[in-house]
Amino acid sequence: MLFHHILFHRALGGEVVAKECVLLDDLFYVQCDDAKIKNTVTVSAANAAAALEKQMNKTGGAGKVSLTFFETVSGGIWGERKVPWEEWVLHVRARTKPAFGQQEEMLRRKELEGRLKTLMWQIHGIVNLRRSHLPKVNISSSGGSPLCFPFEIKDPSAKQGVLDLLGRAVSSGPKVQVPL
Repeated sequence: MLFHHILFHRALGGEVVAKECVLLDDLFYVQCDDAKIKNTVTVSAANAAAALEKQMNKTGGAGKVSLTFFETVSGGIWGERKVPWEEWVLHVRARTKPAFGQQEEMLRRKELEGRLKTLMWQIHGIVNLRRSHLPKVNISSSGGSPLCFPFEIKDPSAKQGVLDLLGRAVSSGPKVQVPL
């Protein structure tokens, strides 16, 4: 849901807004009405949840999921490369089953709803304040969606090999990192 909120606020315009309701009491959010964007976020969320559950014994179910916006530039003989310009990092934790039943579950849901509302307002404030680093819009290289800058989502299971780290070091340009 938070990544949908970020993507909506970094959208290039022209989208049809789909109003969604979270399964919490009265928490609504907006998202880009684009099947590719929705699918990418849904698949990434499912992968992150599965990775957190697998790592429950090692990490206590805690991990990071990142949303990175990038620009594709020509790298000469190396072909095209991705230059990240903004990264949002969400610290997440897998939920355990409530030990004390319905009342504990209701308290957890209220706490989660309050935290999500706070994060959504923080996101809204950040995207409105930080615009100077946004690249010029090149819709033809927008990752297949004319609605949004190119992006990728990495979950806790995403392994980084030596080539990934080297590629990130080579392509590291001016980037804004926003931990949430």
